[in-house]
Amino acid sequence: MRGKIKSISMWLWHHLTPQIFAVICVFIITIIALFVPPYIGMADNGDFFRIFSSNGLFVNNTNYDALQFGHFVKEFGIYQYFNENQVAIYSSQSIFIQMALLLNKLFWSTTVFDVRFLGGLQLALLLPAIYLLVAGLTAKMKGWPGYVVAALTVFIFADTAYTAYFNSFFSEGLILIMMLYISAGFLLLYQHKYNDYAMLGLIFVASLILITAKQQNAPIAVVIAVCGILVFFIRKNRAFRISAAATFLVIFLSGVVMYAFIPGEFVTINQYQTMTRGVLLDSENPEKSLEEMGMNSEFALLKGTNFYQKYKMVDLDSPLMEKEFYPNYNFVTVLSYYLENPKQFGKMLDLSAQNSFSIRPFEMGNFEKATGYKFKEKTHFFSAYSDMKEKFAPAKFTFLILWALVFLICYGVSAFKHFREKNIRGTLLFDLIVLLIGSGFAVILVTIVGDGEADLTKHNFLFNVCFDLTILIGAASLLEVYLKKRGERNA
Repeated sequence: MRGKIKSISMWLWHHLTPQIFAVICVFIITIIALFVPPYIGMADNGDFFRIFSSNGLFVNNTNYDALQFGHFVKEFGIYQYFNENQVAIYSSQSIFIQMALLLNKLFWSTTVFDVRFLGGLQLALLLPAIYLLVAGLTAKMKGWPGYVVAALTVFIFADTAYTAYFNSFFSEGLILIMMLYISAGFLLLYQHKYNDYAMLGLIFVASLILITAKQQNAPIAVVIAVCGILVFFIRKNRAFRISAAATFLVIFLSGVVMYAFIPGEFVTINQYQTMTRGVLLDSENPEKSLEEMGMNSEFALLKGTNFYQKYKMVDLDSPLMEKEFYPNYNFVTVLSYYLENPKQFGKMLDLSAQNSFSIRPFEMGNFEKATGYKFKEKTHFFSAYSDMKEKFAPAKFTFLILWALVFLICYGVSAFKHFREKNIRGTLLFDLIVLLIGSGFAVILVTIVGDGEADLTKHNFLFNVCFDLTILIGAASLLEVYLKKRGERNA
């Protein structure tokens, strides 16, 4: 008996690699969370219609409006006739909704769409991302340390605050998965573990999906393209350099195209809230703030209002607004205003920091009404990491600056050493850290300057992903340093 147990243990030790261990754990936890009653998902905050209406779906629940924000709804109707709804937003998410819709029709129903098919599809996409990420983090680890890193990966990214988005029409679930793929691609290029062309292709596809999933992600294309410059130099052969240059040029252009395709309606919404929920929100003298920007001070009455509120002080599409309000400011002028008023900008940045560590929006519940859970109630199944981070993370922007400096300095020193040794591949870990920190700050800046403080938690979702990836990479690096020092002492 002891011999059998020993042989089984040896087999597991040799075949159950850290990456397979992580995949199995993520699979089990997420299956229980999303596909075992009570089902966990995300309630609609009013945004779902923009994406599902043009994908052949409609609300088939008469009480749907009463369920918004508070309860998760898993079933929607499938159009059986011509869909007159035009495309509201251009998003790569539609590709995956159509794939889930096809699976739904094949295995479930041609009239009712169960959003769990979309959740299952995204889980299937997540598992290879986890495998590659852990493979990149543990490439040079032997024995138990690799399993520690795998367990930490599961602890962070199997958290239901993240995976609950899979059972919804929010694009955040897809954004999480693609950023994991991008990070895994850079890590594996750094480790030189797999084929460089394959990893370049992985970064290319994941970046395009990430950038085109949501218009807000358009600036991320610039960050990825800039970080791609180092990738160009890791190999000297012409074919790879042409491939790398083409890859990151197309990624950059995808951001430009995505920005150009932002619907005029959304530009108006964001522009309105940039002023009313941004510039005017924390201004001690809103009339003066408007005058500084060359605008009519009477618009100070709109302070604190949002585009969607039921009772409005003025028709937001009126000739007055079209002529004297919207044309008089833009992203550049608002950013200039904030830079000229650093105290107010600091308040907005601190406000953003307060919402930068909450993965789940406060307003949205996770359970179906039929399960008996309260309106807006959230799950706490496997959410220790997100709960802990939200509770203990400092709600100051200075902490974010400190976080960035610590990581940039620590990895920058190592990168400089590799650069002096002409080992460009060795600088890619620093390159990835720059990508994650740059993307995180880009999200915060674009949100504040482009939409004020409206819905900050959901808008800052990508920041959470980038922050958590740096924490995971940092923990793996510290473990490597510890093992190296211990090996030196033993030698």
